[in-house]
Amino acid sequence: MLKSSVGLPDPKGRTPVPLSQEHLPVTAAKDAAAVLITLKDVRNVNRLAAGQILSFSKTGVTVVYGGNGAGKSGYSRVLKRACRARDASEEVRPNALDKASATATPEASFEIELGAKASTVTWKKNGTGPVELATIAVFDTHCARAYLDLQQEIAYLPYGLDVVENMAQIVLPKVLEKLNAEIALTSTTKEAFNHLAGTTKVSALIDSLSEKTNSADVEAFALMSVDETARMGELGRTLSEADPKAKAKELRLAIGRMNALKTKVESSSNWVKNDAVHKFRTMDEEAEKAFAAETEAANALRAGETLLPGTGDVLWKAMYEAAKQFSLGSAYPTQVFPRVHDGAKCLLCQQNILDDGAARMRRFEEYVQHNVAKLAADKRAVRATAIGKIERASLGIDYQDYVEELNHLDQSVVAELNAFDSAISARQKWMLASQSAHIWEGIPEFPTDPCIKLKAIADALTTQAEAYEKATDDKHKLLLKAELAELKARAALFPHKAAALALIERMKVKALLSKCKDDLKTKPISDKSKELATNAVTGPLRQALKEEFDALGVAHMAPRLDESVERGKMKHKLALDIVVPAQIRDILSEGEQRAIALGCFLAELRTGGHGGGIIFDDPVSSLDHTRRQNVARRLVEEAKVRQVIIFTHDTSFLGELRDLIEQTGVEHLIHHLEWHGQFSGAVQSGLPWEHKSYKDRIDKLQKAQSVLVAGWPPYPNGEQSAAMRQQYNLMRATIERVIQDLVFNGVVVRYRDWIRVTPNLSKVVGFEKTECDEIERLYQVCCDVVDAHDPASAKNAPVPTATQLGQDIAALVALTGTIEIRRKSQAASGKS
Repeated sequence: MLKSSVGLPDPKGRTPVPLSQEHLPVTAAKDAAAVLITLKDVRNVNRLAAGQILSFSKTGVTVVYGGNGAGKSGYSRVLKRACRARDASEEVRPNALDKASATATPEASFEIELGAKASTVTWKKNGTGPVELATIAVFDTHCARAYLDLQQEIAYLPYGLDVVENMAQIVLPKVLEKLNAEIALTSTTKEAFNHLAGTTKVSALIDSLSEKTNSADVEAFALMSVDETARMGELGRTLSEADPKAKAKELRLAIGRMNALKTKVESSSNWVKNDAVHKFRTMDEEAEKAFAAETEAANALRAGETLLPGTGDVLWKAMYEAAKQFSLGSAYPTQVFPRVHDGAKCLLCQQNILDDGAARMRRFEEYVQHNVAKLAADKRAVRATAIGKIERASLGIDYQDYVEELNHLDQSVVAELNAFDSAISARQKWMLASQSAHIWEGIPEFPTDPCIKLKAIADALTTQAEAYEKATDDKHKLLLKAELAELKARAALFPHKAAALALIERMKVKALLSKCKDDLKTKPISDKSKELATNAVTGPLRQALKEEFDALGVAHMAPRLDESVERGKMKHKLALDIVVPAQIRDILSEGEQRAIALGCFLAELRTGGHGGGIIFDDPVSSLDHTRRQNVARRLVEEAKVRQVIIFTHDTSFLGELRDLIEQTGVEHLIHHLEWHGQFSGAVQSGLPWEHKSYKDRIDKLQKAQSVLVAGWPPYPNGEQSAAMRQQYNLMRATIERVIQDLVFNGVVVRYRDWIRVTPNLSKVVGFEKTECDEIERLYQVCCDVVDAHDPASAKNAPVPTATQLGQDIAALVALTGTIEIRRKSQAASGKS
């Protein structure tokens, strides 16, 4: 409950059940209290025999006697659980020797009367006791209300207050002990992280680990990115370099080589990349369009007259341009071309140009100077220039000198360069072929550009070079060492991340366990105990205690009640007036303490208005014979006002109860428990044989004889002979009881430490010689039959017959009748 209150769940999922009325015994007036009639239908309880009915006297006293192992504890434990006895430590278990019933549930039913109305209630183990039976109080060793405390002082608590006291005296210390043990077992040592000690942030984190540490911080420190891991390697290499300056220079040269190779790749790429292909294709397509327009204009030139084939075409234009250059440069250098008047001559045939020739020359010049023709010429020149450049361009990447170095830096770059080199050559050929055919389909795909990785290599080398250059400076070198230490610490933390997180969880648990101690203070309990006890211990209770102690013979041990409270323990100490200081345990015996407990129990019932019955289980355990008598007298007296049920194994106590019941005439039932076969708890009505009166014994003998005589054979076998000897053995014991109870009128009883002079002695009438002779004769007959001594084998005397047994019993009956008649006669004469 403590752990759950601070957020530590119960691993077993248990839920505390708050105290409610159904858990408590009920104090009820006599008319409202249940009266037990029978306990029956007991199943799966120890080895108790099935089908037994234990009856109780509705008023007066019921005594249930049973020797050790006879089944008394089984019945009493069922009653204690069903009647909600304060102590529930004694488990009610099924037959431990029977595997078939080992898991069976103990149960029983009770016939009761409540307000003169009969009903039946049931009880099952682990269930709540019937509320009707909660009005019945139980007293046994475990339920005693008085005890010896740790200071060896007798302390008394009114009913129920020991729950409060035990909370502070027993429960809280035990819980604290368990709590401290669990705290001690919850290890929060940081020794597993000693290797992380230092000046890093990781070390600081480990040093500061507590229940308040955020687990996300540990996760963040332990998780390193790829770049951080690479950086750690770089720093390690940098700081381990013997000559960082030379290394930096070497790296700078490598950077230059990578940049040169990158420039070369970019230069070759520019000739064949998609933009270049698009530009070359556009150039070719525009030229073709210009040529088509020029052809169309040439066709128009030739229209209307017959001209030589090819007039206006490219060759013709070349010839025309040459003639024009000849005219402007030599023939007519100062004249506008074409010179066609004033005796102008043809530049080729050197003859005069006629009128129609002049007109034709002027038309030719207009054609040549027209935009279409000029544009076609320009496009032709531009395309021819581009084709020439592409054909002459050497696009192969000479990277073989870089292969070894690149394989060391990044092997994938070599493959990219090889693929790129092949691709640009194929693109170059494709571009020329496509231009020649004027078909621009099926362009080879442009490969991955190796410049990207070449740049990354150059950048990485630049970072390394800068680091080596910084390493030449002492101040920067310290910063690099600190950075490396941080990264190494984080890397070292990673394999121990789970352990660190587990440690934080244990720290949280330990802190919560320690927090539980705040609820283990006893002062609030002490205050409540004092309040309750002060209200409970009233004047009538003090007076009742005094009277009960007087009745039980322990009044001299507790003349007063002193109130005190210690650690939640509200004590009303029974102070002893002693001269020599000594430990109480050395003065009061266990029996005296038990007598005080019984007195407190009875006092509570008297003053608390409790009208229900009382069950006592071995109430005289540890008591001497004197206090047994006091207890017997007190319980029989209590039976006059309420139902009293007593379980006992003490034969002396049983005798005391029997005498007192006989003297007071209180209503009563007496049972004894026996074994039947392999099962205990067989209920037999009345006293056991050892405690039966001589009349009861004679009655039992007569009934047994009537059974024997019905089938007694002429020649009995060994078993039948043994049965007859047993009857004579019982008859001999009956004769002894006649002498004790009838002849001497119970004045002297075996095992009784006192002689009953009054009124028994005055009723002793003695006996005649004939009566004495008859007693001796019958006694001798019994002695001759029983196996008290080893009989002579030669004698081999047969046992008496069942008829002879009947005659001897009849003789004993006649003898006792004679003595009883004489006693009555004497009593009558005495009264007269």
